[in-house]
Amino acid sequence: MTMAHPDTAATGIQGLDFLLQGGLPLGRPSVLRGGPGTGKTIIALTFLCHGIAQGDKGVMATFDEAPEALIQHATGFGFPAEQFVREGRLQILDMRPNPDDVSGHAIELTAVMTRIDHALKTTQAQRLVVDAMDVLEGAFATDTHLRSELGRVFDWLREHQATALITVGEQDNFSARHGLEDYVADCVIALKQSLEHRVMTRLLRIVKRRGGAHGTSEFPFLLDSEGIFMIPVTGSVLSAKVSSERLSTGIPGLDAMLGGNGPYRGSTLLFSGQAGTGKTSMAAALANSACQRGEKVLYVSFEESVDELLRNQLSIGTDLGRFTGTTQAGQCLVLMPVRAVELGLEEHLMRIMRAIRKHQPDVVVLDPISSLAGRHREDHAKAMLLRLIHLIKEVGITAIATELLADDSQGVSHLDVSSMIDVWIKLRRHEDNGEMNRLITLVKARGLPISSQVKEFRFTPQGLEIEDPYMGESGIAYGTNRHALQSRDEQTLVQLREALSQALRQREELDEINAAAERLARAERDARAMAIDRNIANLERRLAMIHSAKSTVSRSRL
Repeated sequence: MTMAHPDTAATGIQGLDFLLQGGLPLGRPSVLRGGPGTGKTIIALTFLCHGIAQGDKGVMATFDEAPEALIQHATGFGFPAEQFVREGRLQILDMRPNPDDVSGHAIELTAVMTRIDHALKTTQAQRLVVDAMDVLEGAFATDTHLRSELGRVFDWLREHQATALITVGEQDNFSARHGLEDYVADCVIALKQSLEHRVMTRLLRIVKRRGGAHGTSEFPFLLDSEGIFMIPVTGSVLSAKVSSERLSTGIPGLDAMLGGNGPYRGSTLLFSGQAGTGKTSMAAALANSACQRGEKVLYVSFEESVDELLRNQLSIGTDLGRFTGTTQAGQCLVLMPVRAVELGLEEHLMRIMRAIRKHQPDVVVLDPISSLAGRHREDHAKAMLLRLIHLIKEVGITAIATELLADDSQGVSHLDVSSMIDVWIKLRRHEDNGEMNRLITLVKARGLPISSQVKEFRFTPQGLEIEDPYMGESGIAYGTNRHALQSRDEQTLVQLREALSQALRQREELDEINAAAERLARAERDARAMAIDRNIANLERRLAMIHSAKSTVSRSRL
């Protein structure tokens, strides 16, 4: 929320008040200019009714539409203007030019100012809206006369110290020609419509604001039945909330690939893949897991209707419908189908952010973000998606996005938003032997110990199952080829085991033969050695006997 500055009056449009550093200059006149359909009147009504709801009183002088029509407009946008009128907190003056008020070729503004003065004093109003003041131009004889009269009106407004918002059109540069921007108004807000690729976007710019800083760029804003909504993107800073809590994806195999406990809370996950690789099913499984934990999920679907999404996910056991009912469990999931081609990129950004602020989800699913990147606007889509992801991360919401890759993309993303992605998961098709299998790879996961293995996943009635790849003697195999190769490898293993067993038996037999032969050879060697030893002993004995005989003879001669 933007904190109101003591010298400002909040408009009730959060993004605009942020740009104005709190709101319009308090007690001073401001100009809101723009062409037809740019939203001048509803912004003025928002400013007026917001102030009354906060305790102020207001007066609206209309030079274009009837008071009844303005009350209808306000009611259509949720403002109880009729109730404010009944309670005396709002007075609407019908100031549309009347021929009876014209004297010659000029209109006398004294009667107009007198009526406004009386209404301000009667209601004690702090806020004043003068709608479509440029309608008066045709009632004045010369531009000089009108310029001087307008200067008098603005001086009179300053004396009354009411916070005034004057709306004027852009035809013939009314506000510039009469000096409203340069001299008279303390604040000037310009509105315009931009048409690109047959899609219209409303833009707002703060032209000037005396006595205070303000945003200077053009900012898109949303105008529909829910009122005005805008996001001052330049006001965001790198202050994303960081959590160490881990969240289960609801797919055990994917949790295991992410280190065992799933991704961090508040991180951004991107599933990229070709058609039919299971991106939506992965996102739905994560959304289902979050709902089972009792968390709120906002699921934005750019291609499937609610009924299609619920029916298709039932086929794999994901019952999202039970979380969309009126029970306590059914308040977890908000499904928001939006056709990507019907709105401009900025309007998509604002609608999603408004839904986030309205529902306060814990998890946001964007399926698929690639639908926003139509032909000739990839760069714009990238910039918008980077801002959207940043804004979601800034408030600590876990974001899950899917991206469709073209068949000839070779797995390369054309959105180029991976720098803002915490967990990037690629899904691809593997076609072999007339069969298609789905493979999953973790490209990156910041701060997590991830698996570097390419794994296979399958759709089953019980959900998604991720399996380790089969690595056999012939390489890696998936699907039925995996089972065939595994069967062949098992048969080969049986044969190899039998061959190994036979070879081991042969080796044992050979070892036994060798051992027997060794024993026989050892016995033969021992026998020969004994014979030789006996011969040596016999020879040594004979030599000894001869030496003994000789010694006896020699002694007898002496």
